[in-house]
Amino acid sequence: MCTSANVAGVGLRGEYYASERWGGRPLLTRTDGEIDFDASFDWPAAERRRPLSVRWTGWIKPPLTGRYRFHTNVPSARILVSRQLVAGADAQDDIEMAAGRFYPITVELSTVEDLGSAARLRLEWTAPHGARFVVPRALLYMPTDEATTTRT
Repeated sequence: MCTSANVAGVGLRGEYYASERWGGRPLLTRTDGEIDFDASFDWPAAERRRPLSVRWTGWIKPPLTGRYRFHTNVPSARILVSRQLVAGADAQDDIEMAAGRFYPITVELSTVEDLGSAARLRLEWTAPHGARFVVPRALLYMPTDEATTTRT
């Protein structure tokens, strides 16, 4: 949960699906500390089917106020922050965020095939001071109903 009682985050909820584009029920739901997903290693050996799509949801809490730019090494991956597309096709360049405020975040990979030869997806950002790095676990929080409810 994202509350002031949680000083440090624990990661995002990862949902791994047997079909492309998140169809059906997830094969596996787990907490992923950082989004540094390696499709060849991050799958439980006991599971017969490997995932074909993945979605991570939760909250992100920036440490500094300013403009952030989000990145993945997979062009087809999408990142939404506060329901704004900030990475992926037709995304805006960056987003203004306030230090210490919680923002809903969703990272989507519609097909694991898009990983290609990289076989890895990382959630990175360029912070207001200009450094680019993997978003750390301490700034990622599990989703609440408000973060994951879709409005129609």
